[in-house]
Amino acid sequence: MIPIKLAIHNFMCYRDSVPPLYFDSIHTACVSGDNGNGKSALIDAITWALWGKARAKTDDELIHQGEAEMGVELDFNIEQQAYRVIRKRARPRRRG
Repeated sequence: MIPIKLAIHNFMCYRDSVPPLYFDSIHTACVSGDNGNGKSALIDAITWALWGKARAKTDDELIHQGEAEMGVELDFNIEQQAYRVIRKRARPRRRG
């Protein structure tokens, strides 16, 4: 699998205004930064998009605090075939 683009919306520490991450010009990468800056959240976004699994106990814990919904879009290639995975989650509406 060769990742092409990762777009995230209200996923963990990332909010609305995050521009997509394009991988097409990256051959080798080192993700570094201070604690709490979202390095692991990028990996969680990819694993959640592909397999519906991340390190949180529930999918609702992946939604950015105070937001009602989130989404991850991952574009990738396998053997010259392009794929796009879109996964979204919304908090259940509370009855009142």
